[in-house]
Amino acid sequence: MSTEFTPVRRSTAAGEAMRSIQEMIVDGRLAPGQRLPAERELSELLGISRPTLRETIRSLVSLNILESRHGSGTYVAALSTSALLEPLQFVMALNERTVAELFEARLVIEPALAALAAARAGAADVAAMRAALASPDRVAADVTLHRLIAEAAGNPLLATMLQTLSTLGRASRALTSSRPGVLRRTAAEHQAIVDAIDRRDAAAAREAMTAHLTRIAAAAQA
Repeated sequence: MSTEFTPVRRSTAAGEAMRSIQEMIVDGRLAPGQRLPAERELSELLGISRPTLRETIRSLVSLNILESRHGSGTYVAALSTSALLEPLQFVMALNERTVAELFEARLVIEPALAALAAARAGAADVAAMRAALASPDRVAADVTLHRLIAEAAGNPLLATMLQTLSTLGRASRALTSSRPGVLRRTAAEHQAIVDAIDRRDAAAAREAMTAHLTRIAAAAQA
């Protein structure tokens, strides 16, 4: 089955070609793992030169949207969340986000995620959270627990946003975990958050997460 490619305006050919291919992926005309037409055919379908097409493909490969396989052709990538976030994380890292900005963003997102988790988490979700609480590796457990809460909230968009913040916040986690008493207090706060989720008490879960992040933010900036 052939896929319809729309010719693009020559004035902004590479950028228009990128947008055209991205739109085809979003609306399902191109699927993860699907092979694109050969270079000559694709350049004709898009109405651009082959050098412009190569520039377009290089740009989309750098964004982890397309994948070039030597001797095989160009394919739509797997489009995993982690791979697609890498360019965004790099750009944000270049902008030197401060610890204060990171925690401000987390305080907007994570209390809401905790409240949603209290409303939507199933028994298996809560069991996974309690297993994370029992882990001897407190730093790894911290990352895992916050991820599990985000997933239990049932909002993939918010969970993806948190994943980006979590990656950018690795340095702050390493800093705060070395502060005296932080890990012990964090464990108790995590317990309170999970208990509230288990009780399906959305207000308590939101409050517990807010208190936890507020204290951690203060410790990170002390």
